[in-house]
Amino acid sequence: MARPESQAHAVPLALAASAGMLMPLQALITSEGAGYLGGYLSAALLSALTSLACLLVASVAIPGARAGWRKFGSVWRDRTIPRWFLLAGLVGSYYMVAQAMSVGSIGLALFAVAVVGARTLSSIVIDMIGFSPAGKQPVTRIRLLGAGLLVIGAVIAAWGTGAQAAESPQALIALAVAAGAGLLVSFQQSMNGRAGKAYGSTTTATAVNYLAAAAGLLVAMALAAVLRIESFGFSHAPLWWMYFAGPLGILFVVTGVTLVPRLGALLLGMGLVTGQLVGSLVMDLVISPELVGANEIVGTLVTLLAVLVASWQPNGRPRWKARKSS
Repeated sequence: MARPESQAHAVPLALAASAGMLMPLQALITSEGAGYLGGYLSAALLSALTSLACLLVASVAIPGARAGWRKFGSVWRDRTIPRWFLLAGLVGSYYMVAQAMSVGSIGLALFAVAVVGARTLSSIVIDMIGFSPAGKQPVTRIRLLGAGLLVIGAVIAAWGTGAQAAESPQALIALAVAAGAGLLVSFQQSMNGRAGKAYGSTTTATAVNYLAAAAGLLVAMALAAVLRIESFGFSHAPLWWMYFAGPLGILFVVTGVTLVPRLGALLLGMGLVTGQLVGSLVMDLVISPELVGANEIVGTLVTLLAVLVASWQPNGRPRWKARKSS
């Protein structure tokens, strides 16, 4: 019979992996939409506005969300959470822009590996300092070994980027942008997790996140228009399938808000990473196999090995099957 502790961690990890497998689809939609809508900011803004519209409807329909909004004023007035937690929404907008900018240059798999490598390192820091709602998590030698393997996997997967950059000068920039998104997204999920705990509502925390993201993108679009980098608004009316990027983004944020208090930043990241890497590689092999090299396949496999190693316990059982000390 399965132990209750095992089930308690196995189910959240399975949910995180399932959400992670859908993240490449959101990245693909955002990337394809950027060219049609007039730019990276336009594609990200459509995703943010669609998400915000869905969440505002949910805020009216769900009693718990209405209660969360009633607590909003007191949470900010009493500084239950720092006001700079609004930056979580700006991190979300940056992540959407990174998707739109990077996937077309380096492919889904390499984008995922860059995000994964960076976010795992930042997740270790978050668990060390206790920034997530789960508090401080032990950083053991086995976790550090897993993190080291993950970096090695990322380096192997990115090995061909230099040759790719010769054909596409944006490739190295796109890789750096993706890594920056990975470094920040763990902090975003921890901030959203703490906000959700303060509001008592996942929906409220996610809606506030997308409200800040949409506002940040509108300001960025206005500045880009003034500097003549990108026109303001959409160059064409969005196609029907472009609206799906928003709900997929909601799933990603809600997963973080809901599960980071239970799993901690690193273990949540491991679950998301597993699904994201497998989904990205499969989609790249189906949609654009010319972008996939043997090094990316090997690098992805090494990264998945790192996920297993980092979640392993000294007693020989994975962390999600380890028994709690009494």
